[in-house]
Amino acid sequence: MRIPLLNSLRFKIGFGYIVLVLINIAVTTWAIYNFSRITLSFNTILAENYPHVVILERMAHLIEKHEHALITILNGDLEIGRVEQTNAKQEFFQVFDRANENRSLPDAGPILDNIKQTYTGYLIVSDSLYSLVLKKNIAIAKAYYGSDVRPFSQRLSDNCFWLIEENQKQMMTIAKNTKATSDEAIIAVLFAAFLAVGLSIITMVQFTKRIIEPAEKLTETVNQIGRGRLDLKIDVETNDEVGELSREFNKMTERLRKFEEINIEKIISEKQKSETIVESISDAIIVCDSELNIHLINRSAEELLNISAKNVVGKNVTDCIPDDRILEIFSSPDASALKQAYLQFKHKERQIFLRPRISRIPASHAGRGGMVLVLQDVTQFKELDKMKSDFMAAVSHEFRTPLTSINMSVDILRQQMVGPLTKSQQELLESSKQDCNRLTKLVKELLQLSKLESGKFEMKEDIVDIRKVIESTVQSAQLPFNEKGVTLKFLPESELPQFYGDDQQLSSVISNLLNNALRYTNRGGKVEIMAQKKNKDILIQVSDTGRGIPSEYLDKIFDKFIQVKQSLDPTPGSVGLGLAIAKEIVEMYGGKIWVESEINKGSIFSILLPAPEVSKI
Repeated sequence: MRIPLLNSLRFKIGFGYIVLVLINIAVTTWAIYNFSRITLSFNTILAENYPHVVILERMAHLIEKHEHALITILNGDLEIGRVEQTNAKQEFFQVFDRANENRSLPDAGPILDNIKQTYTGYLIVSDSLYSLVLKKNIAIAKAYYGSDVRPFSQRLSDNCFWLIEENQKQMMTIAKNTKATSDEAIIAVLFAAFLAVGLSIITMVQFTKRIIEPAEKLTETVNQIGRGRLDLKIDVETNDEVGELSREFNKMTERLRKFEEINIEKIISEKQKSETIVESISDAIIVCDSELNIHLINRSAEELLNISAKNVVGKNVTDCIPDDRILEIFSSPDASALKQAYLQFKHKERQIFLRPRISRIPASHAGRGGMVLVLQDVTQFKELDKMKSDFMAAVSHEFRTPLTSINMSVDILRQQMVGPLTKSQQELLESSKQDCNRLTKLVKELLQLSKLESGKFEMKEDIVDIRKVIESTVQSAQLPFNEKGVTLKFLPESELPQFYGDDQQLSSVISNLLNNALRYTNRGGKVEIMAQKKNKDILIQVSDTGRGIPSEYLDKIFDKFIQVKQSLDPTPGSVGLGLAIAKEIVEMYGGKIWVESEINKGSIFSILLPAPEVSKI
């Protein structure tokens, strides 16, 4: 449908702009005319009177300069005084000629003529004074200066200052006239401005009535339709583009209403299916949007967190979930990097362990649609792990006594206390001794790990100087490094804080990391250990140039009985408990241990230990 030109928004807006432009042009022209009058008066002052005042002030200054030259001559400096007098005389005639050309005052002519005559006489008596001084008649010269010379200079100065005052009076008269012109211009411009504002208001009222009000009415109705009021219609009965848009929008709303009626039942059905699936899952589930407002929570989560779905749905997680560990998972910028692998809860009079898993809900246009938190119940797996640990601890404990007896017996036989041995018998005993040492080490590690996992390990609280602990550990490890041809360096900071702990435990952790680095670093390689203060913690890093760790082992290397071996590697003499024990010790201090590695370039094992300030007594 083609809209007539006179009814279109383009014509209405253009007409309103043309009226405002014409008003602005009229006000601007009137203001320029009035301010040009002010400028003309101001220019009169600058062009006629001000230069004459400057010239007269310069003449008065030259008369003073001439007087100073005469005083210099009376004081005996004839050459300097004569030069100053000559310069002042020459410049005075130049300045006088300029003043004579610009006679802005009616009475300036006779006064200037009198100044010229007086100055001529002044020069005659000045020359006479110079002759007296030249003849060494100083006393006569000074008397002559006071009686004849000085009256000439005083008369010249009085005439100059009289002309200056007359010019200033004329400038004040012109300034008063300029102010009167300025007041008239201000009144005229204000009147024009008020008239322009009034016309602008009338134009804007008409503009609002014909354009803005229909547009606002259209916007208000569209907002209500956007909130779901598809039964509304836009009642804008104008013949311009707004009216045409309203009619087309009413048609679109009608189509949307029909489409919603068709699909609303299907959407509700799908929503009910999703809620039923989530409700049937035994693990606790919480679904949030991008603003962390809860959209869905199943019964398991309600029971676990002791909340009700009807009280929390639609609210922010920070306002309705009391557990700080859950809030930390939601608020973490990288929710996959959780500080704790398991969360412990007391539910129905028993301790349960939950593994948090969080997933992002994709959104259109690469936005963030929300998050789904699943708390997977792994209590049975933790119980199985505890049973395994208890079993290994019991077996290890039972192994200690027979191992001690076997070890003692092998030592007695090796020392030939019960009789001489053949060479073959000695070799068999040496092999048995190595196996006994290996089993003894395994039993010791199993018992230590069992104590750490059960929480029965008693942690010392001595003051630990981590620098000395590392230096001692590095010193004891130098021999095997030198034998293999691997460089070992310690790079500490100048000052490291002291903290409470067990230096033997920390030494065993560092020793384990050094032994692993030595084991997987070839001859000619390098191992470095670094320690530095990081905020309120201590960061220890052991880096090597070894063969590196495959990426699939980076998440498992701190688990029990995990060893990274290649097919041609010799038996290492351990079962993969060293890093698991190190992890338990570090976490017992509230610290963190992790590894970064790249194949054929080396590995970096990092330990972050809290170092609270040691109280000084």
